[in-house]
Amino acid sequence: MKKLIIPFLLSGLIFTAGTKSASAQVQLKEVIISGASGKTVITQKVSDSFNELFKGAVAPEWVQANKNFIVNFILDNQKNKAEFTSGGRLVYLIVYGKEKEMPADLRTIVKSAYFDYGINSTIKIKFQGRIFWIINLEDANNFVVLRVEDGDMDVIKKIKKV
Repeated sequence: MKKLIIPFLLSGLIFTAGTKSASAQVQLKEVIISGASGKTVITQKVSDSFNELFKGAVAPEWVQANKNFIVNFILDNQKNKAEFTSGGRLVYLIVYGKEKEMPADLRTIVKSAYFDYGINSTIKIKFQGRIFWIINLEDANNFVVLRVEDGDMDVIKKIKKV
């Protein structure tokens, strides 16, 4: 059960680490994961909402978190994670990808500042009407984690290789 809590909290920590100002912080609540049977039963509203928003999604795996439902699935050959309220409203969406899945304008912003770096992975996050990206870069000497939102780019972390 603890193994399920850690990825959920990590995604929340990534989000809070990249907020623009103190007024934009998000307070994470404690989450209790349930579902001992291995199969989570979702509401019809959640099912309808998921099917409407993510046509063509494959291999959905559902977990109940408090009163909400979290689903991991594949769409367009990319891993996705989404949370829905029991009423079927999408809370957030996380899409995991590589450089080739980035929009061209985003790639241009990143590569113009970090032209000698390779893009290892990307995470697209949709939350409360906002869309932002977490981008992992690497060159011969450093790892860099960026957050990009609305064309603004911030360094979350820079680590020197040893």
